[in-house]
Amino acid sequence: MSAKSNKDLEPAVGCSCMMALGAPLAMVIMGVESDVLWPISIILVIVAVGLFIAFVASDKRSTPSPKPNIVDHVTSRQMGIGSTDDFADLDEDVREGAARFFEQSGRTDFRILVDDDDFQQLKHSLMRLLRLLQSISFDKRIREKVLDQAHDRDTIKGEFDHKSFFTTLELLLGKDVVYIFERFGLSTNMNFTTAAGQLLLAITILLNEGLKSKCSYEEFMRELSYDNEYCNQLRGVHEEMWLLYRDSNVDVKSEDLDDLGLMLILELVARDTRYVMDMRSLLNQLAEDIAQIVGKNEVITSALDELHGRVERDKQIITELEGEQKTIKREPTGTIAELDQLVGLSLVKSEVTALKRFVEVNKRRQEMGMKTPTVSYHCVFTGNPGTGKTTVARIVAGIYKDLGILSKGHLVETDRSGLVAEFVGQTAVKTNKIIDSALDGVLFVDEAYSLVTGGKEDYGKEAIATLLKRMEDDRDRLVVILAGYEDEMKQFVDSNPGLRSRFNRYIHFEDYSADELMQIFVNRLRTFDYTIDSRAETVLQQHLEQCVATRGKDFGNARYVRNLFERTIEAQAVRLSSLAEPDSEALSRITENDVKTALNRMSHQ
Repeated sequence: MSAKSNKDLEPAVGCSCMMALGAPLAMVIMGVESDVLWPISIILVIVAVGLFIAFVASDKRSTPSPKPNIVDHVTSRQMGIGSTDDFADLDEDVREGAARFFEQSGRTDFRILVDDDDFQQLKHSLMRLLRLLQSISFDKRIREKVLDQAHDRDTIKGEFDHKSFFTTLELLLGKDVVYIFERFGLSTNMNFTTAAGQLLLAITILLNEGLKSKCSYEEFMRELSYDNEYCNQLRGVHEEMWLLYRDSNVDVKSEDLDDLGLMLILELVARDTRYVMDMRSLLNQLAEDIAQIVGKNEVITSALDELHGRVERDKQIITELEGEQKTIKREPTGTIAELDQLVGLSLVKSEVTALKRFVEVNKRRQEMGMKTPTVSYHCVFTGNPGTGKTTVARIVAGIYKDLGILSKGHLVETDRSGLVAEFVGQTAVKTNKIIDSALDGVLFVDEAYSLVTGGKEDYGKEAIATLLKRMEDDRDRLVVILAGYEDEMKQFVDSNPGLRSRFNRYIHFEDYSADELMQIFVNRLRTFDYTIDSRAETVLQQHLEQCVATRGKDFGNARYVRNLFERTIEAQAVRLSSLAEPDSEALSRITENDVKTALNRMSHQ
C-alpha cells in the first residue's frame, strides 16, 4: 500500500472511532432499548478496529516518495549535496546502513560521488595496466635487471619469480596512484565523504582483487555504505592496504627525473624500450580517469598537461636507449661447431669454413718460413634483417681468437648512432672511443651504408675517415665487419676507394625458408621447456608459409620468429592467469589460441 493510501485512511479511522464511541452514547440518551443498542455498538467497534489495523499495517509497508535514479542524480554533480534518499533504488537494508554509517560519521547529507560509468572506466583502465604488468613480470630479462638493482637483494629469499615480481609492480602502481593524487593537489587520505576518498576505495578494491577482479558497481556501493560488521571489516582491510601503497618504500629516484615509478623502472633500471610507450599511455589514461571523476581545475589541468608532455621525452629516451643497446660488447664463444648447429645458412657455413681453412693454411706456411700473401680479415655481410649476420659475426670473432689472429676475440656491435655525433668535432671522438673498445676483437657495424645517407652537413663521412685510419694504424689488432642490405652495401663500399681496398670478402645471408623459420620457433620452444599442440603447429606453419610468399626485404626472418615466440608465451601467460594453480603440463603447453592471439597482436603493431 502506498503512502497516498495511508493518508486516505486517516479520516476514515477517525470517523469510525467517533462513531464507535459516540453512537451508543447518543442512543442511550434517546432511550433506545438495550437489545437493539448492543448489536449496533459491537458492529461499529469491529469496523473501527478493522480500520485501525489497516492503518498500522499500511504505515509499516509505506515507502518514501519516488526519487530520481541514483546514476542520473550523481551525474549532475552541480545539483549540490544529496541525502541518504539517493539510495532509494537500493534495498532497504542498504539505505538504513548508509544512513546509520554517515550519521555516525557526522554526515547527514551524503551521496555516492563515483557513478557507474566512472567506475567501469576506472576498472577498464586498471585491468589494462595490470595485464601489461603481468607481461612485464614474465619477462625474465627485465626481472633480473630489476633484481640486480635492488638495494636489499640480500633479504630476498628464494627465487624471485614472476609472481613476486608482479606483486612488486602492483605495489608500484599503487604508489603511482599516490603520485597522481599528489600532483593533482588531492588528499591521499581515504575520506569516504569526498569524491577522491571514494575513488581511492574503488582503486584499492580493484587493485587488491587484481586481474581476477569481479567487483561490480553495486558491490562497491554496498561496501562504501553498509553499516554492518562484515563491510566495516572490508573497509578496514582496504584502508590498511591503501596505507601500505601510500607509505611503501618502493620509490625509484633519479636526480634528473621526477616521474611515475613504473616509467622510471623501465627507463632507468630495466632500460627497456618495448613497454615504455604502452606504459605511458595507460598511466596517462588512468590520470585522465581520476581527473574526470574528481572534476578538473587549474592545478589538475596543468598536471595532466605535464604528464602528456612527457611522451616526447619518452621518445627521446627511447632513441638514446636504443643507441646504447646498439653498441654491445659480446664475449668470444664462437666455434665452427656452434656455426653448424644454426638452422639453415648453408652458403654462409661453407664460406666461413673456407675462410677458416684458408687462414689455417697461411698460418702453417708462415710457421714453415714460406712466403704468404697479405690477408684481409675484414668482411662484408649482406642480407635482409634477421638472417643471422650478428650471430655469425660473433662466431667468426671466436674463430679468429682460436686461430691466434686476435688476442681477445670479443665482438663490439654498433651502428650509425654509436659512431656519429650531432655536433662538429665530436664524431671522431665518439668513433675512436668505440674502436678502442673493439681492439683485439671485431667491430661489427650494422646498416653501415647509413653512414653516407645524410646530406652535405652530415658527419657520417667523418666517421668513415676515422674508421679507415684506425684500420690502418691498428691493422694487427682490429677486424671490422660491415653489414646491411646487399645492394646498399655494395654501393656503399664502391663509393669509397679506401673501403673498396680493405673490404673484398663478401658473405651473403639468404632469407630463411618457411620450414627453417618453423624449425627456429620449435628450437626456442625446446630451449625453454615448451611443447606445442598439433593444431597450433599447423596454424603457425601456414602463417610462416604466407609470410615467406609475400615478404619484402624488411621482413624480419629469424628476428620475426623470436618476436612471435615472445608474444606467444605472453598470450599463454594471460590465458593461464585465470587458473589458480596451473600444473606443469599446462605451463608448458602452447595452444592454437595462444598462437592466434600472438599473431593478432603482431598484426596490430
